[in-house]
Amino acid sequence: MTSKLTISTVALSTLCCFVSNASFAKINDDIDLSGYIMLDYNKFDTSLLEEQYDSSSSEIRRARLSFKSDISKDWKSKFQLGFADGETEIKDAYLEYSGCKYADLTIGQQKEGFGLEKLTSSRNLLMLERSMISEAFSPGRSLGISLSGEIASVNWQLGYYQPDEDEATSAITGRVAWVPWQQDTNLLHLGVAFSERQYDGNEFRVNEPLEVYTADSLIEGDKINADNLSQQGIELLWIKDRLTMMAEWQQAQVTSIEESTNDYEGGYLQFGYQLTGGYRKYKNAKLGASSEPGWELTGRYSLLKLKQENQDAKTYALGVNYTVNKNIKFMADYIKADYFEAGGTITSGNAISLRLQYSF
Repeated sequence: MTSKLTISTVALSTLCCFVSNASFAKINDDIDLSGYIMLDYNKFDTSLLEEQYDSSSSEIRRARLSFKSDISKDWKSKFQLGFADGETEIKDAYLEYSGCKYADLTIGQQKEGFGLEKLTSSRNLLMLERSMISEAFSPGRSLGISLSGEIASVNWQLGYYQPDEDEATSAITGRVAWVPWQQDTNLLHLGVAFSERQYDGNEFRVNEPLEVYTADSLIEGDKINADNLSQQGIELLWIKDRLTMMAEWQQAQVTSIEESTNDYEGGYLQFGYQLTGGYRKYKNAKLGASSEPGWELTGRYSLLKLKQENQDAKTYALGVNYTVNKNIKFMADYIKADYFEAGGTITSGNAISLRLQYSF
């Protein structure tokens, strides 16, 4: 197993090479401080629980505090703390060098370049929670080194990472997003991504709730002592004035240390429509916030298949978002979830999720 120290040493060595040629004269002494907090309420059928406990909850779903700084003309930094489930953890902690003509270099804890929905900030999601496939397979943040850039209408990212020790021991992840058509604020985005992840015998298991955060994880796949995980994804985003259409399909193959293979696949189709005007912003191959305050109608169909385990899950959701201003946003979703095993319905339930979001 490659140790975390190895990548830290490589990162430090690379950093020193660039720093030796960089001027670290401060542009200013200011640090950009920002953050947000999400207060959630969930009410759902007890069929979405493994035991008959209370099926309603209120909680701080997420809280973030971010520090950004322009160290020099070519160097930037970001440090973000996350607060959730009674725990505090470091989310982002990286340096970014933009002095090269063709690519930016990012060193440290960062988001891997995989999955349009996963790369979309939680503040700008169409629905309260990400889809099952995004949560189950799109990588999150990892310690690593990545290169990214934009050539004409193509945005790309490629990186080497060492995720959490309880997950993959190393990963190579890449993404290419192309905008073949754009006119004013209307555009079409097409993307592909891959990730090759080494597990070295660590346990892999799909264990997901049905897109209701405080419900139980009913989708429980086999426990696999995995050797490697290979995954691929395609993505589509279409913004046409008030309408936003967004879709992804992902597949993954897990090979155990005994050389058996488990296959998984799934995707989603979701939309957002600005009822009171405006459009969804788009920047750096990622979906952004609504351009104007007002109401937004949303919906999603989501699917996750565990082939060898013979399990399927589907959700249908409708929602409404109300953006008061750049600081305050309200969200409400209705979710209908179905879980199947061996072709028969095991669980079916309904849920309502509410959120108050405050950003600064």
